[in-house]
Amino acid sequence: MSIALLSNVTVTSLAMRVNALTKEEVYCPHGYDTWLREISDPDSGLYSSGADAVFAVLHGRSLLGDIVSDEHAALDALLKMASVLKAASERHMGMTFVVSALDIPDTAIRPLCSASIPARAAACWRRALEDIPLPVLDLSEMAAGIGRRNFYNERVWYMGAIPFSKTGEEAIASEIGTISRALRTARKKCLALDLDNTLWGGVIGELGLDGIHLDKTGSGSRFYDFQKKILELKRSGALLTVISKNNTADALNGIDGHPDMALRSGDFAAIVANWKPKSQNMESLAQSLNIGLDSFVFIDNNPVEREMMRMALPEVAVPDFPEDSSKLEAFMLDVAHRYFLQIKTTGEDAKKTEQYAAEAARKEAGAAFHSRDDYLRSLDMKLTVESVGEKNALRASQLTRKTNQFNLTTRRYTEGEMRAMAASDEYSAYIGELADRYGGYGKIILAIARVSGDTADIDTFLMSCRAMEREVETAFIRVVEDELLKIGVRHITARYAPTEKNYPAASFLKKSGYREISASEDGAALYAADIPLGIEPPDAVKVEIR
Repeated sequence: MSIALLSNVTVTSLAMRVNALTKEEVYCPHGYDTWLREISDPDSGLYSSGADAVFAVLHGRSLLGDIVSDEHAALDALLKMASVLKAASERHMGMTFVVSALDIPDTAIRPLCSASIPARAAACWRRALEDIPLPVLDLSEMAAGIGRRNFYNERVWYMGAIPFSKTGEEAIASEIGTISRALRTARKKCLALDLDNTLWGGVIGELGLDGIHLDKTGSGSRFYDFQKKILELKRSGALLTVISKNNTADALNGIDGHPDMALRSGDFAAIVANWKPKSQNMESLAQSLNIGLDSFVFIDNNPVEREMMRMALPEVAVPDFPEDSSKLEAFMLDVAHRYFLQIKTTGEDAKKTEQYAAEAARKEAGAAFHSRDDYLRSLDMKLTVESVGEKNALRASQLTRKTNQFNLTTRRYTEGEMRAMAASDEYSAYIGELADRYGGYGKIILAIARVSGDTADIDTFLMSCRAMEREVETAFIRVVEDELLKIGVRHITARYAPTEKNYPAASFLKKSGYREISASEDGAALYAADIPLGIEPPDAVKVEIR
C-alpha cells in the first residue's frame, strides 16, 4: 500500500516520519495549502501517484483563517470543502480518503456567556465527514491527550508554517501507521482473558465470590469499567474467551454469580479454566475455534504468564498489563485501537459469538451421524449468492483481508478497491451468504473474476474456515461458472498460490474439474476449464441467486 499525505500546512517532516514508520512510499506534494487543489483536480499528482490511501492532515486555525470569527462564513466554507471530499471519494473509489478532525483552539477574547465559533465549526466538520462517510484521523483527540502545549510548536510555526511539535508529529505518524495497517490487514479476532486480578481483583478460589474486588460504584468499579470496554469490543465483532488457572466451578461462579460482572458466560465463545499451561490451552482453543494463533490477543496480569506465552507462542499478541489497575479502562482502549481497529463494521461483525456457539451445536449434532452425507443434508444449508456491489463491498474487502486458509491466491483488497472492481465492467464479483438450521454464518464466500471476451481469470476465490467441509465451496463455484456463462464466458483460468496457511485450498480446483496446465517450483499452479463442465452441484446445499 502506498500513502498520500496532504495538508494545508507544511508537513514535509511528518511525511518523512510516516515513511520511516510504515516503510511505505509517501506522496507529499510541495507547496503551501495544496490539499484541496490536489483532491479536486483530476490531473493532479495525487491521482497519478498510485496511492491507495489519502490522509488529509488539516490545521484548523489555518483552514479557517480570519473567518473563524464569522460563524456563517466558517460553516459555509467547511461544508463546501466537505462536498469536494465527497465528490472525490465517489469518483475515485479505489482510494480511501482519511481526513482529520479539526482541533481549533478558541483564542477569541469574548464573554463566557457567548458561543464558541471554533467549537461549532469543529463539530460541523466532524458531522460532515461522518455523513459522507469518511474515516476520521482524530487530531483533536490526540491534541487533548498529549496537551496542546506539547502537541504544537509555535516557534516552528512562525518560522516555517510547521504547526506540530516533534511529539505531535510522532503521534500523527503513529496513528497514520495504525490506520494504514487496518486498511490493508485484518484485525485480530479473539481476546483471551485471565480472570483473577484481571477481570476482578483478588483470587476467587481463595477469597470466594464475596471476597473478590469488583463493584459498580466503589474502588472495584475499575474492573467493572474495564469489563464494559471489553463488552464494547465484543459488540464490534471480536470474540472473547477465558484462559484461567482456576477450578471451572470457581471461574463460572465468578462470571455468572457476581452481581457486578458486566460480562457473563454467554459473552464468551469459550471458557477454559484448568491448571494446564496457558499456552497449551491457547493452542487447544485455536484449534477448537478454527482460527490461527496470530488471531489472538492474550490479557493477563501476571508477568510470568505473559512471558511464558510470548516464549511458547510468539504468534500471540501479549500486551503489557498496567501495574496500576486504575488505568485498566485506558489500557483496554489502547488494546482495542492497536489490535482490533476497523474502518467500518458490518452486520456480520456483531454476530461472531453467536456464530461460534452455533458451530459448537453443529459439531455436537454431527457426532450422532455415521454418514457425512447424511449429516450435511440434515443441516438444511442455504447459500444465497449476489453480485458484489456498494452494499457489500466492505464485507467483501474484510473477507480478502481475514481469510487465510481456504484462499486460492490470498490477494488483499481495501473497501475502495472492492467498490472500484464492483463498478468496473472488467470484473465480475460474487459473494455468498450461508445459513442452516442452527443459524446464519453470514457472508462467508467470495469470488472475483477478471473478464476479457469469452475468457475469465479467477483473481480471488476464498471461503471462511467456518464453512469448510460443508461442500459450500463446490456449490459456489458452480454458481460462479453459471453466472459467467450468462455473460458469454466459455473459458476460465484460475491459480493456486501456496502460502504457509492456505493448504486446505490446494486440491480444490482439481476436485472441481479443472485441469492443471502449468506449475512452478514454489508450488503455484495454473488451472483451466471450459464451461459448462456438466458437473451437478452438491445436493446438500440449496442455492438462491439474488
